[in-house]
Amino acid sequence: MKDYDLEQELAAAMLDRSRQEPPYSYDVDGLVRSVRRRRRRLQAGAAAAVAIVALGAGFLSRADHDRVSLPVQAPTAPSAVLPPSPPPVEPPSASPSPSASASASEPDSVPDSASFSASTSDSASKPADPARTTSTLLLAALRYQNPAARSQVDPVAVAALFADESTYQRIWGADSTGVTCGSSVDGVLVAGEVLLYQGVERLDRAPSPTFDGSTGKVTDLTCRTVAGGSKGGGDPTVSGFYGGLVAAAKSGDSTAMSRLGRQFVTANLRSVQGPTAGTCSSTTTPFWLADNPSSGTLTHGWTVNLGGPYAFPIEIDENAKIATSCGK
Repeated sequence: MKDYDLEQELAAAMLDRSRQEPPYSYDVDGLVRSVRRRRRRLQAGAAAAVAIVALGAGFLSRADHDRVSLPVQAPTAPSAVLPPSPPPVEPPSASPSPSASASASEPDSVPDSASFSASTSDSASKPADPARTTSTLLLAALRYQNPAARSQVDPVAVAALFADESTYQRIWGADSTGVTCGSSVDGVLVAGEVLLYQGVERLDRAPSPTFDGSTGKVTDLTCRTVAGGSKGGGDPTVSGFYGGLVAAAKSGDSTAMSRLGRQFVTANLRSVQGPTAGTCSSTTTPFWLADNPSSGTLTHGWTVNLGGPYAFPIEIDENAKIATSCGK
């Protein structure tokens, strides 16, 4: 066969083929949509992968944070088995001696060394206030020297005001008059110095206690000479009014309160508080103690105890009359 015939035959075959299969056409829009769908799938897959990695890292970090490391416990050698110990043998209890039984059953009229030490141990670290100790000691003496109030005095509490038991026994004595310079009194004015009264009369002897600097307790008490009588010194309003009430209570004078009120209490206070003005409603005055002095421009004041469980303040005006008492 010649080359020309071969070419003719090949051309005829190709023409026949092209008529049977038309050329392939491309959908451009569909191709773009397909590419976009594939891109979105890739982006979603990448985001999911990042989220999975982040969550995994968080779980691992939390697990490491919550993990508690336990110490490695070394193996212990087996302990030897010891035979049980015999029960302890208790020695026979000794019976109390007769002297101990007797001392435990006998009551003490004054505190012994043990009770004194126990009563003073609590305040050993903090010094007591000498002014407060002085007032407390003298108020206890006033109560003890009054038969109706003697039962209110606690000997152990009084002993605790002194540096030791021997000082307490030496100064307080058997009837507390060692504190008031050997005399029974029913009035005390404490204003730096101490003045003693019987009724409205001031005694010519006044106690002067000495205190331990580290504890504030009484170590000694001496008596000095002062001017006696009812004139001069002290506070005439306080001693005149309250000393007069004490003297009236002893004599049974029922008119004294009204008379003394007009003399020593302002009319305004008497109109407010009535017949017991200046006494904080007290109707009987077995004794009095005035301490904690205060002063103003024209007035001055005291804290007064008339034998009751509580003291009350008073204020004296420029006319030497009680203007307020009991906070009124």
